[in-house]
Amino acid sequence: MKKSTRAAAILAYLIAAVLFVGIVYYVTLPPVSIYSGAFWTFFFFVDAVIFVSFLVVGTLSGKLFGTFMRLPSGHIDIQSGVLKRMGFVKVQVVLTLLVIAFLFLGSLVSSEMFRAKTYSSLITVENGDFAADIAETEYVSDIALMDSGSARILGARTLGTLSDLVSQYNVASAYTQIAVMEDDGTAAPYKVAPLEYASFFKWLTNSKSGIPGYVKVDPVRFDAEFVRLQGDYIKYSDSAYFGKDLMRALRFAYPTAIFGSVYFEVDDEGHPYWIASVMKPNAGLFGAYDVESVVTLDACTGETAQYLPAESPEWIDIVYSGNLICQKYDWHGMLRGGYINSAFAQTDCVVTTDDFGYKIIGNDVYIFTGVTSTSNDEANIGFILVNSRTGAYKYYTVPGAEEYSAMSAAEGSVQQYRYQASFPTLINVGGEATYIMVLKDASGIVKMYSMVNVRNYNIVVTSDTQEDVFQKYKAALSQSTGNLSPDLLTEASVPVDEILYITQSGETTVYIKSEGNVYRLPFNENILFVNEGDTIRVWYASVTDGVIPVVKFER
Repeated sequence: MKKSTRAAAILAYLIAAVLFVGIVYYVTLPPVSIYSGAFWTFFFFVDAVIFVSFLVVGTLSGKLFGTFMRLPSGHIDIQSGVLKRMGFVKVQVVLTLLVIAFLFLGSLVSSEMFRAKTYSSLITVENGDFAADIAETEYVSDIALMDSGSARILGARTLGTLSDLVSQYNVASAYTQIAVMEDDGTAAPYKVAPLEYASFFKWLTNSKSGIPGYVKVDPVRFDAEFVRLQGDYIKYSDSAYFGKDLMRALRFAYPTAIFGSVYFEVDDEGHPYWIASVMKPNAGLFGAYDVESVVTLDACTGETAQYLPAESPEWIDIVYSGNLICQKYDWHGMLRGGYINSAFAQTDCVVTTDDFGYKIIGNDVYIFTGVTSTSNDEANIGFILVNSRTGAYKYYTVPGAEEYSAMSAAEGSVQQYRYQASFPTLINVGGEATYIMVLKDASGIVKMYSMVNVRNYNIVVTSDTQEDVFQKYKAALSQSTGNLSPDLLTEASVPVDEILYITQSGETTVYIKSEGNVYRLPFNENILFVNEGDTIRVWYASVTDGVIPVVKFER
């Protein structure tokens, strides 16, 4: 092969190799940080490319095995020539092995075995008073009970009504729980998800204008709306390509950042953002990752900003993901007595349960989950409530039913329908920790509501409406505890003006009219001894649509 031809071949190969490495980086987007496993994976890939390139270039130039050392005597020393040409290979192999050894030792000293104290001390857990910290629930009609599965169904239906969008976009499957400040100064819970391009070709068609909006689901009223943006549309998205791809935009803006969770959120004015947590290890190279900072990326303009978690804007709701919150508490609960104890005796070791829920307090979103001992996975010894923006932990000693046990109790009370319970929300009813949840059919439609007492999950009630299940639960709680105090029920003396008996679906309901009010109570034989003009004593919880549901009455 002529020298010019060889030189052209070598140059073409080197250009191809560099382009190949560049394309792989452009696709995989590893952070340029020694604390990232993705970076080292990319490093070894580049190392392999260099090794192969040496062999290929040496072969093309004819100097790897084709030319050897010529001694002054005129003889050719083949062995010395080959060894000299293989020197680069030896150096690279040695360096690669040294890097592997470095990573192995770095991983070892980062492990829980050697750094248990670091893992367990990532968080500080305060003890809280459940009755004092969790406001008592007076109405359940304003509680967010919808889970993400139901939100996806409503969101898809909402998009289906928009003929100009349904063929071009889908609703993203990941919904973010947020709190939005309303005009009256209170925070309302919502679930939000952006639209995404239905395919690469749909992106080609619509990329110039962008994504026109997002779906906003009200988990209290069980309805959804499409929010159409005014002005700039969403340009940066998970479903976009090239420079408008979300992770690529984040990576090029912050090449060394190790990104953790990334959530779609909107500020209090409804403008869309992507919120990305930046992680750092606290133990060695790869151990005890926690949030170092938070990055916001304007979904319309691509502008970014970086904040410390404590200094992040108040409209941001998710800095610490639920999974990270649970992981950090598990480290705390398992390793606070040392690694040996966590592996063998497990004295005082506790972990979170398998899932978590959301609760809105003030203008913040909180993560809550039960805490159980490692030896008993069917009962909680308490639960944690964690601010997902600040990462502040509080622990409440409330022993009782684990969330999935409560869900099973709710499903079992209507087992003939084979409904499935959603992950429950925790509320305070008369000072009692209580789970409230929805029961859904096989298609994901909400059919019933259920409430289960945390301390005693034998106290379980279900009903078709939120208000009715609330009244039934208060009645069951009153009967179980013998407590008819104003904390649970209101007592009143009622003169009977008129008694009506109405039978529907084989069930008789009694209505008593009294001084312009209407009291409703289930049929009881004792009511047959009550006549118009008598006065009875009743206990009730609240008024529903002008009709007062009576929990208990006495003549």
